[in-house]
Parts: sequence; structure tokens; C-alpha cells
Amino acid sequence: MTIKFPIKYNPAGLILLVVLLVVQLVWQASAQAVTVQVSAEFTPSRNNPNNRTFTNTSNVSGVCSGAHKDLCRSLGVFSINMRSSVTDSGTKMGDGVRGYGRGSLYFGLPGPRTITVTSDTGETATVIFRIVGAAFRIHAEDTPMPVSDVRSYRGCREAFGNAEYQTNIMRIMLADNGGSSQSACAFEMLGDGLYSFSARDLVYEIETPEPLNMKNGIYRGVSSYSVGGMGHDFDYGDGVNIVDPSLNIEFALTVNHMFALEFPPGSDTAVLQPLGGWSQWTDYKKVPATLRKDQHFTVSGSTNFSVNLSCEFPMPDGRCGISNGVSTVPLDVAITMPGFLGRIGMGFMEAVDYPLTASPIDVPRFSPKEGAVFQRRSYLRFEVNDEPIKEMVTHPGTQYKGRVTVIFDADM
Repeated sequence: MTIKFPIKYNPAGLILLVVLLVVQLVWQASAQAVTVQVSAEFTPSRNNPNNRTFTNTSNVSGVCSGAHKDLCRSLGVFSINMRSSVTDSGTKMGDGVRGYGRGSLYFGLPGPRTITVTSDTGETATVIFRIVGAAFRIHAEDTPMPVSDVRSYRGCREAFGNAEYQTNIMRIMLADNGGSSQSACAFEMLGDGLYSFSARDLVYEIETPEPLNMKNGIYRGVSSYSVGGMGHDFDYGDGVNIVDPSLNIEFALTVNHMFALEFPPGSDTAVLQPLGGWSQWTDYKKVPATLRKDQHFTVSGSTNFSVNLSCEFPMPDGRCGISNGVSTVPLDVAITMPGFLGRIGMGFMEAVDYPLTASPIDVPRFSPKEGAVFQRRSYLRFEVNDEPIKEMVTHPGTQYKGRVTVIFDADM
């Protein structure tokens, strides 16, 4: 008995890529805005197949890009430099009042943002962006800074500070609430005089979507922040003058899934045989309980996909049939793919002897249990079982055959 089945599949590749891109600073005299792009990436890797999260691949700027990158890495944070196109990015007029007022070195930070990113084909996902801290370098223009200025603060903690206080201070501060809501912090005082910012950085975390649930494409979105004094997203207190009062953060998430099947030569024909050979039938006329053929293949994937059947001889219950032209008997088809879960509706089960039928509606879908699967040995099982075999042996000298098309359709 011979069963011929062409196997169709959609080769692809899963490389989920979040784009919090290379930092570019764009200054327009009319708009007075700084624009930056941020990037992160999900790439299936044989060295880390269980990974199912994005990796931030941005060209980090600001405090986390140089001497302090190990500190930032240990804290799991990144930074963006909000430097304008001019030497000094803003000025601050201190009021010299001891305490933690708005006339001191004051930093109000925005709460988290949920940004919708949309692909070219209309697919959407969300990114959560949290400002978890700030860093700055400020210079005294005409009034030295008292040493006590840097010793007390509230609403945040100091992650790093330099030792120069009189004319030039640099600090990395992190919000106590981890960026879960708006926060503010201030140093004890800033002298009665003019100071200039030569660097202002935001320190951030990004929460990216589940990469396995996204289809291929480039997902884009943007979030805009105002920068200045009271009422701005980034609030530097009173007496502040920021050169570029707007910050645009552009997000681009690039998703490029991996999915590949490899079948050995000759896999387009399956010859069903009894498990122990034909001798029990030829010698003793004992009807076999099962006629079977396992067709082996390898699968690699990091995305969801469906598997459906198309039958030359469809049976009423959704199974395919094989026929000798006089009678038609049902064929059981099942798939085994270690490392994958199969589901129909709300049910999940291991993809081990997972039954397949021809269905226009209830098509089983499969997902990698972890981030990605590489060249996993799998097989399709074709069987005729029990009573249909008794029907077949009543037609000696005939050949039962039928075409079964196995359709793998990945979410690409």
C-alpha cells in the first residue's frame, strides 16, 4: 500500500527585534526638540534557546556608555543623553535657600508610558517605558557650590557622585519607586547664582512585549516629553531655562521569525506496513492490528504555527482516507514534535502523537515551549487501525492509496 503526500511549508526565520535604535540627536531651531531612537532585539540563538525576551541593543549614550556602564549593567538600566546641539543644554538659577525646594537642584521625573507600536501591516504591540532616574553634570558660573549641597536628597538615591563640589558636580540618581509613578528629588540647596548644565541624561528601563506573540514586521511608535520647569514631564524646578524643551523617543520593533522544516529525500511517499511485518498474515492469515509508517523530519522555530491536512479522500469525521477504488478506509495522522505544545481552543497538550485532521475551523496550533527550538527530530505518523484493516484484506490484490497534504503555516 502506498500513500503519497506532498508536504507544504512556509520557510521563514524568527528574529524578534525591538528597536530602541541608535541614539541620534536632531536639533531643529524652529521645533527645538531632541529626537532619539532606542533599540532592542530578540534573536533565536542556539547558545541560549530558552531565551524569550528582548535584549536592548541601543547605542547607549550618557552615563551608562562609558565609565559607569558596569554600574548600569548591574542595575539593569540604560541611559539616553538629552544633550542639545549646543555646548550647554540649559541653565539653572539657584535661590540659595537651604532645604529641598524647587530653587535647588530639583528633578521631577515622569511616570511610566505605555506606547503602542504598529507594524506596516497593522499589527500592534505595546512597550512600557519607565524613567527610573536621572544623571546630570552642572557647573557653577559665578557662585561656588557649598559642599553640603550634595549630601542630602529625597525621593531618590544616589548611585554615583564625583568628588568635586565647588565648581563642577556630576551625579547619577535613581528614583525610589523604580519609575512606577511620577517622582521628584532634590539636593539640599543650590547657591544664589547661575549654573549651567553640560549634560542631562535620563536613566530608563523598557518592558517589551512577548516576542512569540508578534508577527514579522517593523513596529513603530513614538512618545514625546516636555522638558522645563513646573508642569513639564521633566521638571527641573524654578529658575530653569532648557535649550531644547521637547524630547521625542522613537521606538521601532523589528520582528523576523525563524521557522524551517527539513525532510529527507523520499519523504513524499509513505508505505504502510504491519508493525511486525507481513508474516503473520501471509503464514497464518492473522489480520494485523495496525499498518503504520513514520515519516521523520526536523523542525526549527521560534514562532507559533498551525498544521492542517488536505485530503484526496476526505472522510466525514475530518480524517483523510485511502481507497482502492471500491472501498475507502480512514487514515489516522498524528504529529510528534518534542519541545512544542499543541492547542485547539483553550486546551493545551504536548505535541506527542497529536492527532491531525482536515478542518477549516479547528486547526491545531503549536508553540515552542521555550524561546526557540533548533533542528528538533520529529515525525508524522500515518496509520490504519483495527476494523478498517479487516475491510482491506477482503480485497486481495488491490492497492489502497491516497494523497494527503500536510500544511505547516507559520505566523510570519
